Amino acid sequence: MELRKLKSFLVVAKELHFGKAAKKLNITQPALTHQIQQLESELGFDLFDKEKRVNHRKVELTEAGSFLMKEVSRVIDLLDRTLKSAKVNSEKNRQLKLGIPKMSPVNEVIAVLQKLQLKFPDSTFKIVECTTVVSVQEALFKGTIDIGISTLPVVYKALDYQVFHNGFLNVIISKNHPLAKYKKIKIEQLRNDKWIELNKDLCPAIMEEVEVLCRNVGFSRDANIEQEVSNVELLVGLVNAGIGIAIFPSSYPTNFEGVVSKELTFSQNTQLEITKIIAFKETLMTNTNNK
Repeated sequence: MELRKLKSFLVVAKELHFGKAAKKLNITQPALTHQIQQLESELGFDLFDKEKRVNHRKVELTEAGSFLMKEVSRVIDLLDRTLKSAKVNSEKNRQLKLGIPKMSPVNEVIAVLQKLQLKFPDSTFKIVECTTVVSVQEALFKGTIDIGISTLPVVYKALDYQVFHNGFLNVIISKNHPLAKYKKIKIEQLRNDKWIELNKDLCPAIMEEVEVLCRNVGFSRDANIEQEVSNVELLVGLVNAGIGIAIFPSSYPTNFEGVVSKELTFSQNTQLEITKIIAFKETLMTNTNNK
């Protein structure tokens, strides 16, 4: 005897109408009728009074049907509660892997962890460093991590996300740079500067967009890259020494000695936005919301 048939019986018993019950179950009325007939055959007695059916849809329960409805309701309710309890118990103390791009700001990681601890109070978190924002999404897609800090765009359709910070691309320059006195700097003002690159593969889509915008005003930033480094301290040190300037997200702390952070503007005085996200597979949040 299938649980599916018993659940279908309960819906018909509550609606006392095959048509309405079929709509609730999202099946055809003939298919529902067939299920009930099979169930009655397996049980060996009628569940609905066939003589009192009107237009083959409106029904009344037999005495045996009324008794079965009460007992099946009790059993299914107990089963549902048992399954929910088992699920909650299985999720307690589970470890979730949080993927972060290398060189993520500490304050950003802490803020995300605090959000996740509120969302998953019974879980612990293990931080997994990934090479780039794209590799975070790749790890999520492959299932080697559960949640990840990344940026738009999302390259895997199977992933969902929540925005947690909107920022912009700034430029950091030495305090001795001729443009250090200005609050905003236009990209075309930097056509003759040398650049220090912070791991170009970290956010490839954003860096490609920057290069396109530079070419739109007549120069190639890529051609002017003097050094490519893999940590913030070295990048800031080179900028401080006047060896070059650097693209720098506004979300990063900028209280570095000897350098200043300036708003970087492109065509029509616009800034290039960076949208930070918490990425995950949709099932992770769905399962949590259904607890």
